[in-house]
Amino acid sequence: MPFFIWFCLPFSSLFAKSSYRHNFNFFQQIEIKGTVKDGSNPLPGVTISVKNKLNVAAISDYSGQYTIAAAPADTLVVSFIGFKTAFIAVKNRKVVDVQLHYDTTILQEVRVNAGYYSVKESERTGNIARITSKDIETQPVTNVLAAMQGRMAGVSIIQQTGVPGGGFDIKIRGQNSLRTDANQPLYIIDGVPYSSDPVGYNQTSSIYPAVTSPLNSINPDAIESIEVLKDADATSIYGSRGANGVVLITTKKGKKGKTVFTVKTSTGAGSVAKFMDLMNTEQYLEMRRQAFLNDKIPYRATDYDVNGTWDQNRYTDWQKELIGGTSVINNVQGTISGGSDKTQFLLSRNYRQESSVFPGSFPYKKGGGQFNLNHTSQDDKFRLTFSAGFTAQKNNQPAFDLTYDARSLAPNAPALYNPDGSLNWENSTWENPLRNLNAEYKSQTNDLVTNALLSYEIIPSLFIKTSLGYTNLNTIETRTSPSSIYNPIYNATSANSKQEPYCGTAFYAPGICRY
Repeated sequence: MPFFIWFCLPFSSLFAKSSYRHNFNFFQQIEIKGTVKDGSNPLPGVTISVKNKLNVAAISDYSGQYTIAAAPADTLVVSFIGFKTAFIAVKNRKVVDVQLHYDTTILQEVRVNAGYYSVKESERTGNIARITSKDIETQPVTNVLAAMQGRMAGVSIIQQTGVPGGGFDIKIRGQNSLRTDANQPLYIIDGVPYSSDPVGYNQTSSIYPAVTSPLNSINPDAIESIEVLKDADATSIYGSRGANGVVLITTKKGKKGKTVFTVKTSTGAGSVAKFMDLMNTEQYLEMRRQAFLNDKIPYRATDYDVNGTWDQNRYTDWQKELIGGTSVINNVQGTISGGSDKTQFLLSRNYRQESSVFPGSFPYKKGGGQFNLNHTSQDDKFRLTFSAGFTAQKNNQPAFDLTYDARSLAPNAPALYNPDGSLNWENSTWENPLRNLNAEYKSQTNDLVTNALLSYEIIPSLFIKTSLGYTNLNTIETRTSPSSIYNPIYNATSANSKQEPYCGTAFYAPGICRY
């Protein structure tokens, strides 16, 4: 028995010592030094970190040298812009030199669409502003100009109205003409000029400050990039048509790889961001009475707000009453894309519905689709790029904007409704603002944009190309003014009702051939 104990104790001690030494070597931190090069020259500013360990990193100095603490079994992660990230196992070494290799996929510079040609960002000579789909996708907007607003220097974009389907004013490098419509730039979608001339009529689209803009037909979700030519590049390429600048829109294309199906849905709400700070009834009446005292004239019979005809203690916040509603916005976008090395495709559909902040139901609906096909022949000589987009819009709004009434009505004006739910005319002492809700503005717009680019390489670096395009924009607008918008005391009949229609069509079919 004693012999057995004597034998086991030394054995156990030796085993424990060996195991401790093994674990100690495995986990202990050692100082690792080395130099990072690109094959011939040292690289300063390279980040060296330890894989799966936070807050353990070093940066190479001006001579490419670095020092970092790591365990013998750790892996170093070496990364630098323009180079492929390297994973280097320490393997119990104290000197680890690293050679990084260029990443050609990263080093390809961003190419900017300059019209009939594309150029590297570093080589362009003109003033070109650019935004991409990453900037656009984060904005829940329906108009392409809204996606550009506040993102481009020298490009001023102002929203005309908050009513669904309204337009925007754009000025590139200031105002070039006293006429508002003469400051519009030239729009190019996938190489095809797109008419931005208004398609509505001011007698039918009376709810908007300006006539209907065709740019609402362009789906922002289908855009890959937007470039704006702001200087002589615009006129040198497009002539006098580009005198106010050029907006180049490139739609999304299919990419090689597995077929990918994507669905995006969103629901939101909108309201007036800020109301004007207006007077209450007491302040308003004090101001009115002082005005009559200043002019030294008595109250007239028609001064219902101050002569006692209307309740002197009544108060209504007309901004909240007439434009204080909440609009509901629903958006659905579906995309399927994929393809091989020689053929890629993209097919997308979208639908959007938006209501207004006015009392009642006034929807704005917009839906459409986009198709894109890229094909290259087996010998890489023939190339085809085809894109087509269709958008349909239906808009139903009141014929008049209630914003003016919301800001100009006296705060002690009568109630909108009688106890029985009918409109209150208060003994013909006022024009009920809700009468205008019976007058409706309706519009329906269909827009088709197609483009095909064919090229063939005759000999190396010598191509023959042709570009074909077709756009067709068709819109129908009506404004209905029924007899119900008048005070019943006038005994208005259907003979006093009227409907003002407008129908407009614009198409463009360019063809360009070049070598």
